[in-house]
Amino acid sequence: MGGVRASDARAMLDALEALTPGTRLANGAFEVTSTRRVMPYDVVAVELEHVKTGAKHLHVGADDSNNSFNVAFRTTPRDSTGVAHVLEHTVLCGSEKYPVRDPFFNMLRRSLSTFMNAMTASDFTCYPFSTMNRVDYKNLLDVYLDAAFFPKIAEIDFSQEGHRFEFAKMEDPTSDLIYKGIVFNEMKGAMGSQSARYGRALGEHLFPTSTYHWNSGGDPINIPDLTYEQLRNFHAVHYHPSNSKFYTYGDFPLEETLQQIEDSALSRFDKFDVSKLVVEDEKRFIAPKRVEVTVPADAVVADKNKQSIISLAWLMINQIKEPVSLDNFALGVASDLLTNGPQSYFYEALLEPRLGSAFASGTGYNGSRRETSFAVGLKDVAESDVNKVEKIIEEVLERIAREGFPRERVEAVMHQIELDSAVVTTQFGLYTGFGAYSTWVHDGDALNALRTPELAAKLNSALDADPQYWQKLIKKWFLDNKHRLTITARTDEEYDKKLDEAEKKKLKQIEKMLSDEEKQKIVANALLLKDNQDKKEDVSVLPTLVVSEAVEKDIKRWGSKHTKIADGVPLQYDEQPTNGVVYFTTHFDLDGLPERLVPYLDLFTDFMDQLGTEKMKFKDLAEEIKLRTGGFSVGSVFRPSADGTKTQQLSLSISGHALERNVDAMFDILTDLTESVKWRGEEERLKLLLARRATALGSSVGQQGMTYARALAGSQINAASAFGNETGGMPHVGLVSRLSKENATEEVENALSEIAAYALRPERVQRCRLACQKESFNAAERSFAQYLKSIKPVAVAPSDKDTVETKLKSFKPELKKVFVSVTGQTNYCSAALPALPYTHPDAPALFLLAQALSAGYLHREIREKGGAYGGGCASDPMNALFTFFSYRDPNTTETLDTFAKSIDWATTEGNITKKELEEAQLRAFKTLDAPLAPSARGQSSFVSGVTEAERQRFRDGLLCASPEDLRRAAARHLAGVEPAIAIVGSAEKAPMGDAKWINLDAQGAPRVA
Repeated sequence: MGGVRASDARAMLDALEALTPGTRLANGAFEVTSTRRVMPYDVVAVELEHVKTGAKHLHVGADDSNNSFNVAFRTTPRDSTGVAHVLEHTVLCGSEKYPVRDPFFNMLRRSLSTFMNAMTASDFTCYPFSTMNRVDYKNLLDVYLDAAFFPKIAEIDFSQEGHRFEFAKMEDPTSDLIYKGIVFNEMKGAMGSQSARYGRALGEHLFPTSTYHWNSGGDPINIPDLTYEQLRNFHAVHYHPSNSKFYTYGDFPLEETLQQIEDSALSRFDKFDVSKLVVEDEKRFIAPKRVEVTVPADAVVADKNKQSIISLAWLMINQIKEPVSLDNFALGVASDLLTNGPQSYFYEALLEPRLGSAFASGTGYNGSRRETSFAVGLKDVAESDVNKVEKIIEEVLERIAREGFPRERVEAVMHQIELDSAVVTTQFGLYTGFGAYSTWVHDGDALNALRTPELAAKLNSALDADPQYWQKLIKKWFLDNKHRLTITARTDEEYDKKLDEAEKKKLKQIEKMLSDEEKQKIVANALLLKDNQDKKEDVSVLPTLVVSEAVEKDIKRWGSKHTKIADGVPLQYDEQPTNGVVYFTTHFDLDGLPERLVPYLDLFTDFMDQLGTEKMKFKDLAEEIKLRTGGFSVGSVFRPSADGTKTQQLSLSISGHALERNVDAMFDILTDLTESVKWRGEEERLKLLLARRATALGSSVGQQGMTYARALAGSQINAASAFGNETGGMPHVGLVSRLSKENATEEVENALSEIAAYALRPERVQRCRLACQKESFNAAERSFAQYLKSIKPVAVAPSDKDTVETKLKSFKPELKKVFVSVTGQTNYCSAALPALPYTHPDAPALFLLAQALSAGYLHREIREKGGAYGGGCASDPMNALFTFFSYRDPNTTETLDTFAKSIDWATTEGNITKKELEEAQLRAFKTLDAPLAPSARGQSSFVSGVTEAERQRFRDGLLCASPEDLRRAAARHLAGVEPAIAIVGSAEKAPMGDAKWINLDAQGAPRVA
């Protein structure tokens, strides 16, 4: 819906290309300043300026029905109160034309948008959306324009979204004074990890004088200093058309969109002087600087004697003074050669000797700001090795300044750039806009995100013309660059505790100074906000789609073809416009895999292409993969039982993609990986991989707490979720931590060798898939078949009585309450309940119920009232699981109570109305009908085994559901059912000593008071 025929698309692009500078559009409101056809993307870029205000507009016309819009304002904070971030939230709380409490979240459920958000970057704030529906596009555009240019910015919304005082017991002024606010809690979560704190410190000290010195999202320490008046003033100055950059993409008519922008917003403004909003150039260092900072310890610490972090960072190119800079592009390539993969220079010099466990946060080239930068560093370094790491970094750069980079390694990076340009994605338009803003928001190049192929060709020419190109580049931007920062960090295990204590102390001091009248005002304001949140609003003023008009009755059918390959292996072929790229997937049967090997399965899939083979050392293998393919993805996948009657099948999935000319090479590499990975004999390499994996997992527990909490809760409900938790949840974190600490390489070698011997056998190949263009199929099929026929057993397969299959069949639910203590100041709560399989008649109703609860009751109670950054619930019919969740949540048990009360609310007659149902249906179809990249069309049915007839019945159930169906489904299948509970959260909130709870540390081990 919303697309155009190919001939119409060609005519549209030709018409855009024919526009000449000076042409006026939208009744003279906009003037064309440039047009350009951009290949190989086959899009037309049109730059325009609004005549009256000077607002800039970039339109990228494309034969793509997923149309995008974005408007960005240069926002330049002068402190870390988060004014730009709080404003981003607050402008979405009602506007002149749409004076309802929460138009943004209301539109999420009244739209078929494929993307909707608002974002605060370090130097701009933007409001993007995308949709395939033309009516939807107009609706969203109207709401977004009114929100950005004519918001209410009510003080009560500022207190909800930003920060406010409340008492711990709302109506009791003798209880503790506390801070509340959505952004306040969001940033507590965002800044709660070591990597976030270290990355922020690096930026703060590399940019001591410009806007990048400050935390644009807000530091929780400073957010309470922001005043309502400052917020309003910031909007008045920054949110003006003269300071705006509009971006549109897709196949909808440009002039129609321009006219709507003019009529709905820009016609009401005159030009405004925005020269004071220019981001100042950073004052360059006259000599390198050094700084030392303190950061929190990771949730999991592998070695208490190795916790230091060190980075070297350089400020580099001013993208406004040097637009379309070849050096800028080349530094991105150099960054890849220096830091990406086991063959990279700093990996070899720093990680292979195990001086640290992983690159430090911020490592790599950053071109997202007005002035670019590069950093390289190492974490988990012994204090005695800090200076050594710095010296090695300097020596590596000095060597490259003498020798340059080998051309074949450069070619591998350039191949990846070529392949990335060829891969068709669903949100190309949206991300092209994001890429433009890094320079365009400063009145620089608007087309920088589309120049990659052009700059790649220029770099190749420069390398041909000047054999010393790399040497000069490294010398100029690294060795001779005085704007260099050396930053070291020491960790403090009590970092978060000290923050909490400082906050409580500050609040106590404030509380002592409050008069009785001021305390009563805090109570009154809290009650006023609660009343406002409880008030049932009439949101009919907001535009909405109508399900019967906007949603197709029939499922999308991709025309998958099924045949046999290589002596009888089932092959699914999806003929799709993949732009010369060939995609494959192979599944190997794992049902009989010994149960004792299951905990190691994730290590097997992670390490398969990282250990080297009998033919190639791991560095050569990594280089060959980079030179010939887009990489391989290895993982374990379940094929669920749609009707819940069969045991779910476990498979090892191997997939990859390559340009058509490299398909034979891709399958040659895959043959080598299947037959001869060096699962044994790479002890030092394995130690390094385990250390890196342990570090990554240790960091992820705090950063991805919601994922771990949901996995832990679900693991108590059904076998599939239990398997997922064991292979990728808290048990896996604990296993990898132990293996790394003990250097248990022999244990790992034995397990991985046995998995390979069991899985990688010709008789284990279950099914395969190819996705490519018609003209690529025959050659790809031949190469694929040759690979399949070449598979030979690597060893005798293990055979145990207890297997994956027996484990799945013998699973019994065991309901618990589990609390995992991690670093950070916020919590991630989850509750899980058994639900219904995909083909059950009530499964569509439960799916819709989850949408209705998430958008309504849970959003209001968890986010608006509770102050969490977010929360909701999800019905997963493929795994018969219903889960509740919250994230960056200041609460724990209160949120669990909300989960339970939401079921009571759903079962109460009259709460779910026809309006709520229609909104739930739109949310559901937004998910089910989301655009798919050509490579992914048909992939879901290949993995799940769900038939088109089953998909159609599920869709029919969604379309035919009534409010009573949702209420009845909640009453029948959720009410009165005891949930499994899991919380990943702040150690301060842990229910230590409560016998009803199991308390674990961040490695999944029992925690004692």
